[in-house]
Amino acid sequence: VFFKQLIMSFLLLTSLVAYNHAASTPNIVFILADDMGYGDPEPFSVYPNMNSHAKLQTPNLATMANEGMLFTDAYCGAPVCAPSRCCLMTGMHSGHCDVRANGQFLKLDTKTVANVLTDNGYDTAIFGKWGLGAQNQTAKNDPVGKGFGNYIGQVNQEYCHNYYPYLEWKNQTAYYIEENKNASEKNCGEPDYQNCKWTGDLWTQNTLDYLNAPERKTNPFYVFLSYTTPHSGAVGSNSEYDVPVPRVSTGPYWKNNGSWPRVEIDYATAVTYVDDFVGEVFATLKKQGLDDDTIVFFASDNGASNEGGQNYAFFASSGPLSGFKRSLKEGGHRTPLIVRWPNKVKAGSRSDFQWTFYDFMATAADLADAQSSTIPANDGTSMVPTLTGQGQNQKDWVYHEYCQPNEDKQGWGQAVRVGNYTGLCIGNQPKNASDIPVCDKEKTFELYDLTTDLYQTKNIASSNSDMVDKIWNIMIQQHKKGDYCTDAISDMNWD
Repeated sequence: VFFKQLIMSFLLLTSLVAYNHAASTPNIVFILADDMGYGDPEPFSVYPNMNSHAKLQTPNLATMANEGMLFTDAYCGAPVCAPSRCCLMTGMHSGHCDVRANGQFLKLDTKTVANVLTDNGYDTAIFGKWGLGAQNQTAKNDPVGKGFGNYIGQVNQEYCHNYYPYLEWKNQTAYYIEENKNASEKNCGEPDYQNCKWTGDLWTQNTLDYLNAPERKTNPFYVFLSYTTPHSGAVGSNSEYDVPVPRVSTGPYWKNNGSWPRVEIDYATAVTYVDDFVGEVFATLKKQGLDDDTIVFFASDNGASNEGGQNYAFFASSGPLSGFKRSLKEGGHRTPLIVRWPNKVKAGSRSDFQWTFYDFMATAADLADAQSSTIPANDGTSMVPTLTGQGQNQKDWVYHEYCQPNEDKQGWGQAVRVGNYTGLCIGNQPKNASDIPVCDKEKTFELYDLTTDLYQTKNIASSNSDMVDKIWNIMIQQHKKGDYCTDAISDMNWD
């Protein structure tokens, strides 16, 4: 009897400790869309009179903004997928991060936010696109090797264009989706693809299953739900020719078939489906009694898509901003960030705090009350004071760099924001760090005042030499030699 009572007491104590841990540190969910423009979600939309079809239906994101905080001036990590996700995962900006271009991988010894949270008692999971490593059973730059305890999805950046893949990975084991074995437009049943399994549906269900597990009520968790849509893609291949989501003929935009280009109907349907998935996540959190203890982030990995036949201007997807995906102007790397945390983040609030993807590690570590010894060196700033209404000083600067930007497809460039000014320096691809900045400071440097010129049409560099000097020096200081423009890193241990 004594030992039975002792065991029962131990189990009760363990449950109380787990409960207290869960109560003191919030669960963290990050939902990431792929190539969704700043102006696509309803709370960020701009509806020009000349473009009456610009409004896309995203009621769940509108509700999320009404119940949380909308960030008007938040930034992703880069104007393209993999470098942006590198910043999100590692807390390093694009001048320091391992991955500077699509096709590159994280270094083997690089730590991620999942490592930090795992080391501080969190269960961690990612469902969807990784895009930062290779996949095999001994890989150290796949999600499992980078700290995630649970993973289902596509690892390699190149393969993420296939909306209906035959092969996916569950942790470090390959598994096959039989319905997608011979996926094609014909075999899947275009236009609705009812004969095949779309990754967007699968990853959402994986997430809901994870949230419904009883363990979620006893231990804090971090879930990264990482979609490949509305990025352009294909059915059964790695091409990019459409946004081939399923059930399009029963979606809200099929009534425009014949008057809108088909790819725009598909894009709009994809945006609304992402919104539907956001609603399903919130409904599950509420049903499981997890809602009050969970902070949810929503963002897109870069600016609006203009690929696969889709035209970013059709839905005014960049909103009031200039540029789109791959641009170093605001439309290329500003993201529609919304954060919701009941009773902690003021409902219906807005912030112009210039939060960036490389701030997520610091923010997550702060939320988790992480031990300082578990947090690797990073470039980030915790946004928790802003989220909880305490306020904080604006960041000193926001840094971006990118190879082959839209402004010069053969070149390289940097963009730095200081206060309401943003400076751009674009020129030839550098061969050495000493080549940077790559533009002519006196002749081709661009400076814009976003307070009066959000669309970046009036270059005021010639009349603001002090600000040009300040940004120029940041560009020199914040760039670390990296693999600038190659498709893949040949030496995983470059300095």
